[in-house]
Amino acid sequence: MFFQAVIPPGPAGTPETFYTGMRLGDAAPPDRPYVVCNFVSSADGKATASGRTALLGGPGDREMFHLLRTQVDAVLAGTGTLRVERYGALTREPRFADIRVAEGRPPQPLGVVISRSGHVPFDIPLFACAESRVAVYAPAGLVVPPCSAQVTVHELPPGDDDLAGVLRSLRRDHGIRSLLCEGGPALFTALLDHNLVDELFLTVAPTIVGGNELGITDKPLGELIQLRLVRALEHESTLFLRYGRA
Repeated sequence: MFFQAVIPPGPAGTPETFYTGMRLGDAAPPDRPYVVCNFVSSADGKATASGRTALLGGPGDREMFHLLRTQVDAVLAGTGTLRVERYGALTREPRFADIRVAEGRPPQPLGVVISRSGHVPFDIPLFACAESRVAVYAPAGLVVPPCSAQVTVHELPPGDDDLAGVLRSLRRDHGIRSLLCEGGPALFTALLDHNLVDELFLTVAPTIVGGNELGITDKPLGELIQLRLVRALEHESTLFLRYGRA
């Protein structure tokens, strides 16, 4: 599999050419991780088809998805995304674990779950995997049922500062310098509202979905957020876009 560099123009390369050795944590601010978000979208701006992302992402997107996980210390997903997509071990193949270890990271990234309601989907495979490490941020009194994963519970900071507080805790308590958010739209919108997104990786699938499927955000933002195109790759009519903040 080869991706063609479109912007800036350049030679084709394997996905590993473009999605390893990224050193995202080097750009971390002093008090929180460097936050990148990854989404797939149809050509008409839908983030799901029949309620899930799987129908939009082809082989190139799946490869990029797993490689991007090798480049971060932790992976964050909303409880709805965890439940619908049935998250399991965050590093699923030895070759991805090998990339992480070669770049100085543990084989599995830390999983991060934020639940204001305290309704955490402990029944998903992520919590049944003995290699999983998960930090759960929830209201006081959350009870963790018996599970194989290594689970650390933090009381969710109160009020509008909860997301910023979680990121401060990840840096302070877990040493997290780079964090990948995989959705869903509500969590992504909340991070944008709090100015906590540093980069967006967006796969544009050559597909039109139609209907009332979700986009990558779930409500209007307080103001327009300007982005800067860092790189565009192409594979089998799918575009792989990397944006930074303008």
